Amino acid sequence: MKKILKILITLIALLSLLPIVSTVAGAFMNSFQLNEGGFLLIPKQFSLDQFYQLIFFKSQFFEYFTNSMKVVSVIIVGQVVLGVISAYAFAKMKFPGRDIIFLAYILVILLPFQVTMVQNYLIFDEIKQLTGFEILNTHWALIFPGVFHSFGVFLLRQFIVGIPNEIIEAARIDGAGDFKIFFRIVLPTVKSAVLALVILTFIDYWNIVEQATAFIKDEALQPLSVYLETIYHGDFGVFYAGALLYIVPAVIIIYKGEKYLSEGLSLGEMK
Repeated sequence: MKKILKILITLIALLSLLPIVSTVAGAFMNSFQLNEGGFLLIPKQFSLDQFYQLIFFKSQFFEYFTNSMKVVSVIIVGQVVLGVISAYAFAKMKFPGRDIIFLAYILVILLPFQVTMVQNYLIFDEIKQLTGFEILNTHWALIFPGVFHSFGVFLLRQFIVGIPNEIIEAARIDGAGDFKIFFRIVLPTVKSAVLALVILTFIDYWNIVEQATAFIKDEALQPLSVYLETIYHGDFGVFYAGALLYIVPAVIIIYKGEKYLSEGLSLGEMK
């Protein structure tokens, strides 16, 4: 039974890899091979012409790539900073309504984007009316909801709760304040969870589509995840080359951070 289960899991894993393998193979096929049709996992003849076309004749690809990197980078920094601070407050500080507010945070995670889209749009419009600060049709329309997303707070709080209160109380007796406790005890303890949050946030917002199409109308401001499907206009070779370059950052960050992702998502005992 175990052997059958292992074989089944292996087959599912191989099937899930087929789109990636096909993308990599297609990126090195010339247009003639791609237009022949069929399903090839190994190019009959390797070609780099599509990358040449992408770099020199469709260089707007890299403009959209820069848009994605800018948006994702700001969201990661903001979500980590606000997430760690808020998680520490919810886990180790006592204030009125703490548990109710945290419950609201959890409920927000369960809401899909389609539910909050109208509210976000109205809030952005109201901010413009009150302050004159334009959010809609700018990258801020993607950054603000991402930075203030509650998933980071929820994830990090679960780890900070596991820090024994005796350690924090001992630090207070020795004269440490919340600031010192936060940087000397809490942050080193939840390092793996923070890195896991960075990886998950990158993957989530690197693939952002619905928010961008709803809040950004200027095509030049769109992230690569929105532009990618229209980059080829019938040229499948360029499309596959662009798709390969698009998945490279995600593959690198997962490969480099696999250890931290596994540690960060495993709720072990505090030593």
